Amino acid sequence: MKISKETYFLVGAKFGGMLFYFFIIILVSLINPNNQSSVSSILMSGLARFISGYITISILYLILNFKTNKNQASHKIFTFLLLPICYITAVVWFIFYVSLNNLFQSEPLFFSTLFFVKAFNFLFIVISFVGLYYLIKHWFDLKKQKEMTQVANNLANEAQLQMLRYQINPHFLFNALNTIRSMVEEDKTVARNMITELSNFFRYSLSQNGTTDTFENEINAIRNYLEIQKIRFEEKLEVSYDIDKEIYQIKIPFFIILPLVENAIKFGLQSSQSPLRIKIVAKANSHLEISVHNTGSIIEGDNNNEGTKTGIENTKKRLSLYFPDNYTFKLFKKDSWVISQIIISDYKKLLAE
Repeated sequence: MKISKETYFLVGAKFGGMLFYFFIIILVSLINPNNQSSVSSILMSGLARFISGYITISILYLILNFKTNKNQASHKIFTFLLLPICYITAVVWFIFYVSLNNLFQSEPLFFSTLFFVKAFNFLFIVISFVGLYYLIKHWFDLKKQKEMTQVANNLANEAQLQMLRYQINPHFLFNALNTIRSMVEEDKTVARNMITELSNFFRYSLSQNGTTDTFENEINAIRNYLEIQKIRFEEKLEVSYDIDKEIYQIKIPFFIILPLVENAIKFGLQSSQSPLRIKIVAKANSHLEISVHNTGSIIEGDNNNEGTKTGIENTKKRLSLYFPDNYTFKLFKKDSWVISQIIISDYKKLLAE
């Protein structure tokens, strides 16, 4: 039978607490000038306290554990009876102690008339152990609740990531098919090449079982997508790459860059002089920087620009789910370039796992 960490902690608390109590009792007895008992007698008395206390506290913990498995009404009744239960436990402890002490020291069993009053000597210790029990239980309950909350958040985030992913894929497919349709009657060879690129692109998309992939696979999918667009726009589109080789094996969120590339083409064509130039840059220093550059101007979002809004919002949402408080996203104009920039700090710790 598997023993839980909570049980280990409770047993440890009982044993450790009683051991500490044993040493305190022995020390106080030895340094007390009014104590005429021998060292062996003091040790036997301390041992009797230790054993009787451990047995009694173990019984108390069983009662407390039984109580925690009951309904709310039982909890209220038990709370009302907690102090009497502690006193009864103290009496039981005193009975065990007197019995064991007399047994160890070969003395006849004798209970004085002040027996129930003397039992109060143990009441504070019993209450302390009750507090320790509830402290440990509360700590484990909080820990368990935090773990359950984390699992629930992870599941919710995973579901949201899947939803965003399925939002993206149909958008790409629609645009790609429109591109191929426009080329079928003009040049069948070119159309076949485009279908090959599209096939490679969606092979990557449909082969994903998780929510991350290597940067190398991601950039290859982007190349497939851009090859389709280059065939379509011919000399009107120029593409270049500036990527550090060490980045290729880093894992990044699946399809995190492609929406930015799509926006660069769609809105760059509307605002840039021909040819539209697109540059994809990925650098790794103290942080990871991935940016998509295009010539032209920033087109402010409106009701007619839902594509830009959806692509950027999807990217930002997925970044916030993967890298909360560890990323920045910017869309800005610099010189003749419109730049969509993702910066991920602590990328070696966050992405290399």
